[in-house]
Amino acid sequence: MRRYETIIIVRPGAGSEDELNGIIEKFTGIVKEHGGTVATIDKWGLKKLAYVIKKEQQGSYVFYAYECAPAGVAEMERQLRIDDRVLKYLTVKLDAEEEVAEATTAESTEAEA
Repeated sequence: MRRYETIIIVRPGAGSEDELNGIIEKFTGIVKEHGGTVATIDKWGLKKLAYVIKKEQQGSYVFYAYECAPAGVAEMERQLRIDDRVLKYLTVKLDAEEEVAEATTAESTEAEA
């Protein structure tokens, strides 16, 4: 399994708590269907966009960190493209070096505690 991070910008009208949770559950389900696990889901909240996207000046940001097979990421991005509530998204595959650095940081934090 490879590690990925995805940031999703959702329309502010779809940013109500129930609808945002529905979007999160939908994409969490896609990751789990493909044998993946979700490490982190952060709701960054409503932010002003740097430029207008699809006539919107604000958007609700959601951050995912997860492990999944490449087919799961492809399906997730396909669903993001066809969902009208999603303004933009960006998926980044983490390098092995980044994974090692994160693990080392986590281990040193646990050792300090």
